[in-house]
Amino acid sequence: MRLRILVALLLVFALGFGNLAIHLYGTRDELRRTMLELQAHAVTEGIRDENDMGRLPLSYAGEPLGYTLYSAQGEVLWFSENLDRPSRLRTAMLEQGSRWWRWSPIGGRVINVPVRLPDGATLMVTRNDAKERGTIDRLLLERLRQSLLIMLPLGLLSVLLILWLLNWTLRPVRRAADLAASIGPGELNRRIPLTNLPVEIRPLADAANRALDRLAEAFAGERRFVADAAHELRTPLTVLDLRMQEARESERPDWPALEREMRQMRRLVGQLLELARQEGMAGTQQRGEQTSRVSRVIRESVASMLPLFEVRDRELSVDVEDGLVCRGNHDELREVMLNVLENALLHGAGTVRVRGRKSAGNVVIEVCDQGEGVAQDQREAMFQRFSKCCQGSEGTGLGLAIVRRIVENAGGRVAFADGQASTLSILLPVKQA
Repeated sequence: MRLRILVALLLVFALGFGNLAIHLYGTRDELRRTMLELQAHAVTEGIRDENDMGRLPLSYAGEPLGYTLYSAQGEVLWFSENLDRPSRLRTAMLEQGSRWWRWSPIGGRVINVPVRLPDGATLMVTRNDAKERGTIDRLLLERLRQSLLIMLPLGLLSVLLILWLLNWTLRPVRRAADLAASIGPGELNRRIPLTNLPVEIRPLADAANRALDRLAEAFAGERRFVADAAHELRTPLTVLDLRMQEARESERPDWPALEREMRQMRRLVGQLLELARQEGMAGTQQRGEQTSRVSRVIRESVASMLPLFEVRDRELSVDVEDGLVCRGNHDELREVMLNVLENALLHGAGTVRVRGRKSAGNVVIEVCDQGEGVAQDQREAMFQRFSKCCQGSEGTGLGLAIVRRIVENAGGRVAFADGQASTLSILLPVKQA
């Protein structure tokens, strides 16, 4: 940043000095024309028309003078013998009055000025003013050198002043950077103070604070997840350990019980991994870019769960509109349906009905049973990790947590339906063509 500002400052000084030089030399030619204008009025005093041209002097102050006479209509009437061709008619200097901006082009060795005669004709007076030009050049060059000598220390002073201002202005930024660098896992509540920061830097610091808030929340969530997982794994591991001890001491180990405990352990670990994967995808957009055929997902899930329902002598019915398409991953939405149906199988009662339809730009999936359902004050808690209606149930308490995370990652919503305690409603956005 300092380097960029210094380079910009040097460019500004270079442009300023170049502009000064250009205008000084423009001033030189303005002085030359003004001097020639005074001389032209002096030598043409008393000249009234074309008949008086012979009275014009052909030199002034040792330098030759040339003349070209133009009529009021701009036609060449006469030019002096010491000119190879007529001088060009220039009437701009005849205009009086000051202007905010006047461009003075750099002239050559020969300059000319117009003089208006009483009869309306214009006399162009031409002169090679080598002596005056040399004198003015020396004077302006001396002035330019003096200006350069003055500008160099001023430029150095400006650089030092800007460096000091940068150091003073960025001091709070450095303190904020040091504070941000010191924030670690043990100090997640520390934030960058905004009070003394420059106004231009505050949006960046505020965005960094919001990012730290999100990171702290995610870190706290990970801590809770690890703690909950360790707590939930402790019991099945203890049971499995007791089973293994019994198997070592017994002549006839209870292999079905061991296999049952291993299946439960694998299921719990698999759901923990799936939940961690889905929470890692939270906030990403790639889930919403995929398309799933909801009708097919629902029918496949019902077909997979039907044998389990038959074993428990439970009925499972499905009523789904054809052609339902939504945003989301096919396999993940199938996991949603399997978890919801398993939840209804383990915790519900009676017939389980699955309905699918399109409504107001969403695909609505409803899974309801004939059980008592979930109390109003416990509904939201059911979507938390390791939450169960009954602690002695076969479930792991992760199914609905996984369901909510997958559905939200796909841009949808899931909740127990209002007024229907035993109905779970899933809304998924329709995939636009």
